[in-house]
Amino acid sequence: MNRQDDIDLSHRGYHLRINSELGADNGRRLLDDILDNTIEYQRVFKDHARTLSVRVDFDQKDLLLKVPRARNRRGWERMLTLFRSSEGLRTFQNLKRIRQLGFFAPTPVLAAEKRRFGMVTDSLVCYEFAEGRPAADEDAPQVLEALRELHSLGAIRTDPQPANFLISDDRVIFIDFRLKIPRILGSLRTDLELAKFLRVFPAARHHLPQAKMRSASFRRAEWLERRIHQFREQRRALKRRLTR
Repeated sequence: MNRQDDIDLSHRGYHLRINSELGADNGRRLLDDILDNTIEYQRVFKDHARTLSVRVDFDQKDLLLKVPRARNRRGWERMLTLFRSSEGLRTFQNLKRIRQLGFFAPTPVLAAEKRRFGMVTDSLVCYEFAEGRPAADEDAPQVLEALRELHSLGAIRTDPQPANFLISDDRVIFIDFRLKIPRILGSLRTDLELAKFLRVFPAARHHLPQAKMRSASFRRAEWLERRIHQFREQRRALKRRLTR
């Protein structure tokens, strides 16, 4: 789908972006059901202060509803939305973009954001629920191939955990990602993401070509990624001690 296939409109104080296949009227009804808490929940994956993630049924459509509660609430993130779209709208666009690049990902259905004084105070996104199982060790070659293909286009997905790749009918489906195309240090950033992927998914290491594994640029990226990971772990440990 191209951008012109989307429908943009306002409803109940929200700006909506709607997949044209859903239609404007159904998009309004879907938002009404979400805001009025009348939508039918099928399965709750997360429901806490940070995130609401729930499988819902709407007109016999199997959807996933996500509300980034923490991002909607944080003051500094609200300030950033003076200059950019909400998390919900960015997720909608990222799903479209990665599909346009030829990868498998859920179809976005609806995104909505509410602003006050130019800042986002609420946002959400709905997309088709993707059936599949989280990637396991035996799927490492497929997942590695899909990730490296994305990198070959100069893009990164962020957070390349095995659980963020679903396997369905031998297809690799990208979920829970933020698609980025780095404007600077692109090769380093793709190598950093690949290094992180190999750290969290060790089974994939055996399938990376030796020429890549032994390259000086990738060895530097692995060294840097380990240091970044160690720093973050130390920071988390310090934060836990301070909040006891």
